[in-house]
Amino acid sequence: MRQFFHPGLRRLTPEKSKRAPLLLYSQVAWDTVWQRPQEEALGLSKFRPVVFVSPVQVHELVLRLKGRWQFLRRLENGRLVVLSPIILSGEYRSAAIRRVNRWIMKAITRPLASCDKLLYMTNSPFTTYLAEHVKADGVAYDIIDDFCAFAWAPKEGRESQAKLISMADMAFAGTGFLKSKFEDQLHGLEFLPSGVRFNSMTEPKPEPDDLRNLPHPRILYIGTLNDRLDADLFTALAQKFRHGSLVAVGPRHGTFALRKSPSNLHFLGLKPHDQLPGYYQHCDLGIMPFADNDAAKAINPIKTLEYLACGLPVLSTPVPDVIKYYPNVVRTEKPAAWPQAAEELLSSDFPDAHRERVEFAKNRDWSSLINAIERRLHEFEAQLP
Repeated sequence: MRQFFHPGLRRLTPEKSKRAPLLLYSQVAWDTVWQRPQEEALGLSKFRPVVFVSPVQVHELVLRLKGRWQFLRRLENGRLVVLSPIILSGEYRSAAIRRVNRWIMKAITRPLASCDKLLYMTNSPFTTYLAEHVKADGVAYDIIDDFCAFAWAPKEGRESQAKLISMADMAFAGTGFLKSKFEDQLHGLEFLPSGVRFNSMTEPKPEPDDLRNLPHPRILYIGTLNDRLDADLFTALAQKFRHGSLVAVGPRHGTFALRKSPSNLHFLGLKPHDQLPGYYQHCDLGIMPFADNDAAKAINPIKTLEYLACGLPVLSTPVPDVIKYYPNVVRTEKPAAWPQAAEELLSSDFPDAHRERVEFAKNRDWSSLINAIERRLHEFEAQLP
């Protein structure tokens, strides 16, 4: 296989690789909330060279990443290259900005077009231009979310998604809801649920400094704070448990608006993924307060398994995948019932229930997902001339 290079960088593809490199473009940036795309990149790099590209808009760099950003990372003994180029904000609101940003992305990925074979996988429905630019021999669409349903999505989002669907040689769905929604459009769409780093979650961690002085009970939300959440539920729980603490760990977007902000509601910001077990282990209840909107219906939150691995009781609003796949280990209630449900979960958490939650998460690691994707990639690659 002919090797490819990036200007000013060392060789990106190990010489002894027998499988085609994979360009994985992610809507989820490497340095933000740790999710399925980062796990896929790490796992797949054990089988083939992976270049993970996740652009960062300027405002994200300034407001949320706060020194965590790196343009280039070489991980897994060089088999995984993570590129996080800075692009202009307003990607989906201005055609001029979009042209500039696409020029940046094309310049960064141009060396990949020289590969004898190259596979392209994306979770973004807005990047068909990049698959064409690098002359990908195969295209995989990993549907991890219904990004077109978000308020920030470009007006031509569904059109772009339809084009990606027509290009896809293979496709995976991260939730049962998304599989049902797209299976008529994508032949062979495979439901591949996400997993959990069980050992990392359960290895005892010290209490984080910014949690130490907060009174119990501690009610925890981990993840992005945006318009997919019911902000009023945060306020309702904080007011119900005035003697305790409601803790939110993750980046806060402008679309997340509180009408009231009680003093015991604490926003601790984005944390590195390896620090999260300390927050899970030293809180008393995990919550998933999703709003009743199209963007929320499509999810199967990774945080569910992380809560459960740490033994936390979990309270969620009625999300389709949560109801279907976690019927006995997650309590789902409509917003009006949340204060009472939270009180009951906190006051009746017995050892047997704790063990049941931990056991549920124990055998749901990331290997099933990674192995299934690699199998499909390898089978497709074997048919290439």
